[in-house]
Amino acid sequence: MSVPEMKSAALSAPKDKALRSEEAYKNVVSEFMVERARRAQAFSMEKPHYHPYYEIYFLISGSCRMFIDHTIYYLSAGDIIMLPPDRLHQTVYGSGQPAERFTANFIPSYIDYFEAQCEGEGAASIFSRHKLSVPAERQSYVKKLFQEMAKETLSADCYSRIQIKSLLFQLLTFLGRCRDLDQPAQLPAPEDAVIQEAAQYIYLHHSEPLTLEAVAQNAHMSPAWFSRKFHKTVGLKFKEYLTHIRLENAEELLLTTNLTVTEVALACGFSDGNYFGDAFKKVRGMSPREFRFARHDAGPFSAGEA
Repeated sequence: MSVPEMKSAALSAPKDKALRSEEAYKNVVSEFMVERARRAQAFSMEKPHYHPYYEIYFLISGSCRMFIDHTIYYLSAGDIIMLPPDRLHQTVYGSGQPAERFTANFIPSYIDYFEAQCEGEGAASIFSRHKLSVPAERQSYVKKLFQEMAKETLSADCYSRIQIKSLLFQLLTFLGRCRDLDQPAQLPAPEDAVIQEAAQYIYLHHSEPLTLEAVAQNAHMSPAWFSRKFHKTVGLKFKEYLTHIRLENAEELLLTTNLTVTEVALACGFSDGNYFGDAFKKVRGMSPREFRFARHDAGPFSAGEA
């Protein structure tokens, strides 16, 4: 089982308790879900969130900005975002016009056959690149795949599940073959660049004893102004974001190393094991030790928000 799958399994084990304890954690897909939605002008997710499944986001019309982990991406019609499990993200739509998008969400085990056939060149390779601008001449093909998947989810015959997987595998194959396309670099807007740099700094230095004042000074901003701008751009306050990054790295260490809980805490920037344990349980609904030994016991989930 891969690290994302183990994380998903552990996070979903105590269903009623863990899933309700963290507003940012969205466990919303049983196997596969495709959705077409139209977003009003200036629509924004209330808060960033993450989930234990893959997401392919295709913007049909309009524009939006998406914050993923520590990077800001600007999307226009024809752009695709590829999110692996457990990636913190938030979407903010532009104020110029409504936007329309497709999303396809699926759990890691749903594409086991695809992974087996790709021999190491599967989802990990495809989703290692978050953004792809689909060539204009191929956008109608991608849109058709999403439309057909949506149509099949409404069908009740015995062939629908087979057809959905076939269409999803075609989409994944297309994305895999496109991943080496040269894409124009897109720098963040000047007002966002400093916050993106700060988020990247936090991401890289999360194991150090970071403070709001120190990060604001590094960004050449006053702590009060930096705090307001960071919250507006990222969707989380400085301390919330720092804690999320530290807990995300702690999860991986808990699942992939033999470090003690205290050693994991110190390696991820927490001041001591007790504080780490309290923060982990508050957000995840279970102790770090329970998380480490949790077994897969996931049930059906509910709807998405992108």
